[in-house]
Amino acid sequence: MLEQPEIGEWQDLFAAIIEDADSNVLLLDEEFRIINLNSGFYWIFIETYGIELKKGTSIVESMQCVNPALTKTWKERCMIALSGTAIKVEEVFDIDGRSYYWEIHFKCSTRPDGSQILSVFSRDITIRKAYQKKIIENEANVRSILNTIDDGIWLINTRCELIDFNREFFKRYMQAYGIKALRGANILSLFPAHHVDLKNLWRLRYESGLHGRPGKYIDTYRVDKEYRTFETKTYPIVENGSVAGLTVYSRDITNQTRAEDLLKRQNEELIKINAELDRFVYSASHDLRAPLMSVKGLINMIKLDPEKENTEHYLGLIEKSINKLDHFISDIIHYSRNARMEVMPKEIDFQELLQESIDSLKFMEGAEKVRSVRNILVEVPFYSDYSRLLIIFNNLISNAVRYRDARKEDSFIKMDFNVNRKKAVLTFADNGIGIADEYIDSVFKMFFRANAESKGSGLGLYIVRGVVEKLNGTIAVQSTLGVGTTFTLEIPNLVQ
Repeated sequence: MLEQPEIGEWQDLFAAIIEDADSNVLLLDEEFRIINLNSGFYWIFIETYGIELKKGTSIVESMQCVNPALTKTWKERCMIALSGTAIKVEEVFDIDGRSYYWEIHFKCSTRPDGSQILSVFSRDITIRKAYQKKIIENEANVRSILNTIDDGIWLINTRCELIDFNREFFKRYMQAYGIKALRGANILSLFPAHHVDLKNLWRLRYESGLHGRPGKYIDTYRVDKEYRTFETKTYPIVENGSVAGLTVYSRDITNQTRAEDLLKRQNEELIKINAELDRFVYSASHDLRAPLMSVKGLINMIKLDPEKENTEHYLGLIEKSINKLDHFISDIIHYSRNARMEVMPKEIDFQELLQESIDSLKFMEGAEKVRSVRNILVEVPFYSDYSRLLIIFNNLISNAVRYRDARKEDSFIKMDFNVNRKKAVLTFADNGIGIADEYIDSVFKMFFRANAESKGSGLGLYIVRGVVEKLNGTIAVQSTLGVGTTFTLEIPNLVQ
């Protein structure tokens, strides 16, 4: 924690930095109030709009009385930036009969307290614009500038002959096809002979551009032993009203595409999580309330029943409801921990792990009636998350107890563990009541119960699947109604 004098020093340093910045700097809060600005931004607004900007005032309100249209534009840009999308715009201002070009950046950042701060940077690019105009008139300068651009750029005439290109195009073409691009060569002739379809595709694109139609294309190519995605745009070169050639820009958008794909997957996952959360809250509130209401009702019956010999029976029912509630809360805790905590590998002793799980369940109703059969084969040390494996074992073994077939004289759960250098294959097979075919695809869903008489919270197998996925493993189930159920898990060995 910084002391007050230190905070003052940092604030002074920050003010000095933005004051000395080459760009004009303006910082706004979420309500568009000015947090700070440097003299460059201050004098620009004075000279251009006659507006004196002051800390704590709203820039939107300050601009409104002078230029409502510009105010609306600025507010829209600020809102876009506050939504998380940084933007860059160029504006032209006429001052004393001369045009000035400005480049303005709007970007949003989040403070440690969660509030947002909007930064606006502007700089005069009038000279750059003038220089760009001169570049178009000077071929040597064009080539010099083009070779500093990261995008691949090439120009062709109406006969598809290469007029010029930059270094980036030359390099990429060489990497993709092992062919050197030559000025004057027909661009279509540079395609390798076996790329007939690609050659025909680009012939159509070039013909479309040479007929005056700009184009935009997205392609994926293998470049330097990896696949890269490119956005290519074609612009007709018009001279004296006729198309004289084509300018082509190719930009590597691989990272952008990957980021967009990641964002899409994250959005889909977020939608899924939100849906599950809504369902979880609804079902959890119902399942938590049910045993509590049962306990409340039984307490009232104890109070009202004159036959005190029934009290023990009521207390037994209360204990059963409390146990059910405790089991449900434990499942919620396991679900939460699995979602939040990182995987912590350690060497696993399957005998110890299995014994701990069985011991923790020995007081479960009916546990003494289910015989456990173990077959553990460990070839090499196995590393995984002990607590997560224990959650898996507890749920699968307790299900074998909970859903045993009371009609069978011998109830059992057979556990076969085979561990090698890559993974552990864990099989839990019981001879319980089994699962009907129509329910097999639903057993891993949150709060799924086959019928109203189903025991448990409905979270157990959902948690098991989540834990297995957290360990980058897989789980499968096979079951026959009246015969039994088998769960097969494959868990990667996280040995370092």
